[in-house]
Amino acid sequence: MDCLTTGRGAGLGLAVLAMLLFAAGACAASTSSPGSLQACDWQYQELDALARAGLLAGHPKGPVSDWADKLTRFEAASLTLRAVEGLGEAYRDQGMSLIQIAQAEEGAEPADLPAAVAPSGEHLARVEKLIAEFRAELVAMGVRVDDLEATVKDVETRLGKVEAERKQHKLDGYAQFRYQDDNAPAGKQEFLVRRARFNIRGPVSERVSYRLELQLDAKESGKGPGSKAQLRTAYADYKLDQALIRVGQAKLPWGYELLESVPDLWTGERCFFMDRLFPNQRDIGVQVQYRKSPNAPQVDVGVFNGTGINASDNNSRKNVMARVDFPLPGGSVALSGYNGTNGAGAGATRQDRYGVSARYAAQGTEFMGEFVTGEDLGYDVRGWYAQVGRPLTRGRPNLLFVKYDVYDENRDLADNLFKRWSLGYWWELDKATRLTVVAERRQPEPGFSELSTWDGNAAYVQMQVKY
Repeated sequence: MDCLTTGRGAGLGLAVLAMLLFAAGACAASTSSPGSLQACDWQYQELDALARAGLLAGHPKGPVSDWADKLTRFEAASLTLRAVEGLGEAYRDQGMSLIQIAQAEEGAEPADLPAAVAPSGEHLARVEKLIAEFRAELVAMGVRVDDLEATVKDVETRLGKVEAERKQHKLDGYAQFRYQDDNAPAGKQEFLVRRARFNIRGPVSERVSYRLELQLDAKESGKGPGSKAQLRTAYADYKLDQALIRVGQAKLPWGYELLESVPDLWTGERCFFMDRLFPNQRDIGVQVQYRKSPNAPQVDVGVFNGTGINASDNNSRKNVMARVDFPLPGGSVALSGYNGTNGAGAGATRQDRYGVSARYAAQGTEFMGEFVTGEDLGYDVRGWYAQVGRPLTRGRPNLLFVKYDVYDENRDLADNLFKRWSLGYWWELDKATRLTVVAERRQPEPGFSELSTWDGNAAYVQMQVKY
C-alpha cells in the first residue's frame, strides 16, 4: 500500500497506520494516564465531531458517547490516528487520496483537484489540532509525527484553495416539475414545468460581489406555446465591516416570507397578500443592511422605484422601505414598513404596507406568521397568515405542515375576503431533490374580485431539483 508522503520525504502509510492502531490499543491498555478526558473536554468534543461525521475508521458513525463516556490520552491519540485513516478513506471515495493531494505539483491549480472534495477543511483542522495535542503520546507509540503533521497541513492548504475556487462565480439554480388538479370553475388537470431559475454570482473584488438571476416559466393560458424568459435579479453588493450596500434589482426587505428563497417555501407558494402587495417580490433601487454583531438586530432600509422588476419609474416620487429584525431565544420578530406611490396625476395610488412578523422553533416544531395592513390600489387592505410544521421522521429533512392565509382587498366592503387552508408534506429524496404534496381548500367570498379564478379547491405534487 502507498505510503503517506509529502514532498519532504517518506511519511506514514495506511498499512503502517493499521499496525500502529493495533499497537496503540495494546499501549493504551497497559499504559497509565495522568487523567481521563470527559465529554466536557475539548479533545473529547473534537473527536466526537469527527465520529459524528463518520471519519473515525473502524467506528460506526455517531457520537463518541455511544461507546466511551471517557477516554485516556492514549486512547484519544489512537482515535486521532483512526481519524487520519478515516480522512484517507473519505478522499478515496471522491477519487483522490491524501497522498495525491499532498504530492500535487506545487504550482498545480485547484481545478486539477476533484470538483467535490470531502471531508471539509474544518475536519482537517480538527485532526491537525489533535495531532499537536497528543504529540507526546503519538511519539510514544512510534508514530513519525513530523511527517504526519506536514501531510495534514499540506492537504488542508490545498483543500482551502479548492474550496475558495469553488466559491468563485458560482452557477446554481433549481427547476420545479408539477402535476396539479385545480377544481376552479375552469378546472383542469395538467403536468407543467412550473419554473426554472439560473443564478450566476460571485466576487469581483474583496468587497464587491454580484448576482444575476434568470427565470423561465410557462406562459399564461391562451398566449401560445413556449416559455417566457425574465430577468429576476441583477444587483451588486458592497461590503463594509458591519454593513452591506446593495444596488440594483433585488428582493424587497419586508418581513420573512418575501425574503425566503422559493425552494425553501413549505407550500411552494407564498401567501395571497404577499403575491398581491409584492407581486414580483423585487424592485430596482438601493438598500442598506446593517447588523452590529451576529446577536444584534438587523436593520434594512431602502429606496426604490415602486414599479417592480424590469420597469422604469412612472412618477417623480420614490418609495421607501425599512425593516428591523430582532433575534430572540428560539426565533425572532420583525417590524416592516413600506411607503410610496404608484402612477402619476389623477391615476396615482398609494402603496403603503406596515406589518409585524414572527417565527419560532422548539423541539422540532416550527412556526411562522405575518400580519399586514395598509393601502393598495386606492383601498384599505389587510392580510395575515400562520403556518406550523413538524418533521414526521428522523434522518432526511421532511416536514408535515398546515398553513392558513387571509386577505381583505377592500376593508370598506363586505364579503370580499380570500381565505385558504393548505395542508401538505415535503421530504428530501436527497440533498438536491425535494418532493412536495399539497392540498388547498380555498374559501373566496362572493365579492372577491378574482372569484372565477379561485372558487375551487386544488391539489398538486411537485418535484424540485436544485443544481
